[in-house]
Amino acid sequence: MKPGVAFLAAALTLCLSFGAASPALAANDEPPQVLGLIATKQPTPLNCVDGTCTGFFSAFCMQEKRPRPTAGQRYDLAGAGDLALIVDQTDGKTATFSGTGLLEFESEGEYTSVKVSLDQRRLASLNAKSVSVIVPRHVALVPRLPEGMANVHEQDDLETATGPRRFAAEGFFERSNPRADAAVIMSRLINLLPPEGIAPAAVRNNVWDKSIGQSLIRELAPDGVDSGRDTYERCKFYADNGYKVRLRGCLEKTHDELLKSLNKDFWEGDAGL
Repeated sequence: MKPGVAFLAAALTLCLSFGAASPALAANDEPPQVLGLIATKQPTPLNCVDGTCTGFFSAFCMQEKRPRPTAGQRYDLAGAGDLALIVDQTDGKTATFSGTGLLEFESEGEYTSVKVSLDQRRLASLNAKSVSVIVPRHVALVPRLPEGMANVHEQDDLETATGPRRFAAEGFFERSNPRADAAVIMSRLINLLPPEGIAPAAVRNNVWDKSIGQSLIRELAPDGVDSGRDTYERCKFYADNGYKVRLRGCLEKTHDELLKSLNKDFWEGDAGL
């Protein structure tokens, strides 16, 4: 069934208090980096456990000289940036609506990814069976600072997040190229593996076919697909043969390395001020 695109006003009634503070910063600390959120090629499923739905989303740093985010650093969407929520309902219908005010963004200690979270109670009135997120192009995140702490860089940060620098980043991170496309594949694999613990052998064996369909492959550079497959097979070999490496952890590490190499090229293009 073709998703019905309706930015539901009802979503506003689902808004609960969902704005946790970020780790404490001293008054003279520099705020952490503005991050670009990389557009998704297809809807990315969230994993709902114990009342919270979460997903792993690729990101990049837009300010080389600012401190990298610490684990737990909260972020907010910049400007008019928005994400779409795709809700598959128990009656077989699909609803698409704005994620504004519903999603939380949190760094886990690197600028190459963010954890996106949704309070599952917000879906209660929608009879949701599953939920996915679409990230469009040109979305960026600005750091959320502790209450009462002024950000003297606020205007510059907003310009960085929504101005020409963010549009320039598209050519590095959102247009098809082998490194960016390999990272797309790894992100999709990561989101189909459990965040904690060891994925069972059946999950490890089937996750490639489940996550990488022909419609996605047609959008990606062949070298990127080959690189993604090689990484998956290498990481799976480690997990299958008793190495102290989780399949998801191995994929996350390679994903981070790829995006850091792309980020270096972006900075060297004078876009990482």
